[in-house]
Formats: sequence, C-alpha cells, structure tokens
Amino acid sequence: MRRLNNLIETLFLLVSGTLFAVFITTILYQVLARNYLKISVAWSDEVAMACFIWSVFLGAAVALRRRSHYVIEMLPPRFAITNRALRLFGGLACLPLIYVLVVHGQILTDMGWGRRSVSLGTPMAYVFMAMPIAGVAMALFSLEVLHEDVRALIGRPASPSTTAEESTCS
Repeated sequence: MRRLNNLIETLFLLVSGTLFAVFITTILYQVLARNYLKISVAWSDEVAMACFIWSVFLGAAVALRRRSHYVIEMLPPRFAITNRALRLFGGLACLPLIYVLVVHGQILTDMGWGRRSVSLGTPMAYVFMAMPIAGVAMALFSLEVLHEDVRALIGRPASPSTTAEESTCS
C-alpha cells in the first residue's frame, strides 16, 4: 500500500505543481494583456480556474497523507494515548468527506459532460473530475494513515519505511 501511495503522491505533486505554475503564468498573461496590450483574453479565466481547482484538490489529498492540515493539540504531550486516540478519531471523521468527494464528485462529473465551458467549449466534467480523483486518493491515503494511527494507539512501532516526518507527527 505504501508503494502505491508513494507513487500517487509523487504523481500528484508533479501534476499539482505544474498546474499551479500554469495557473500563475495564465494570470500573469491575463494581467499583462489587459493592462499593457489592451486586449481581453477570454480563455484565461477558465484555464486559470481549472488549474487552480485541480492543484487544490490534488494538494489536499497529499496534505491528508502528510498530515499537513491544521491540527490543534487539545491536551499536553504527556497525554500521549489520549492524543493518539483523538488523532485516530480525526482520521475517521474525514471519511464522510471523502465519501462525498468520491460519490457526489462522480455525480457532478457525470452531469458535467453535458455542460460546456463558455470560452473554451470543453466539457466541464474535466474540471469536476478533480473531486472524485482526489477523493479516491484520499481514501487510499486514509487507509495508510489510519493503519499507522491504530498501530501507534496500541503501542506497536511504526513500520521501518516510515519517514522521519511521519514519525514526528505521532
């Protein structure tokens, strides 16, 4: 599971970084075209929006795996078992959101095949697809994270391939 998740994470980081660079470049081009060339670029809004949506959803999936979302420590570190249990509860609380992303994101994607973007004319499903794809990756990442949380809660050491960053989160 860890190898598959490593591959997905690497792919998501590459795609997300590339799309974010395209987003920045598109917005820069739009500003320059409007302010200096005095022309309107109709397609730039839609390209920037699609790139931003994809990079946000892919990045959110990676952040779930890396545990990079905001965390509030409610108890001091001496309550290690309680903190581990709360962390496990937080991971389980993410599962309904992942369900919504996968199931309802797929419904939205299916509806998007009949809708076209205004300036590009492409199906909006290509933009909406970010939700179920990121949701499936979040489900895979959650299985790995929840497994680690359960092992930490019952006192078993993390697997040897756990990175230093992941072990400091325990």
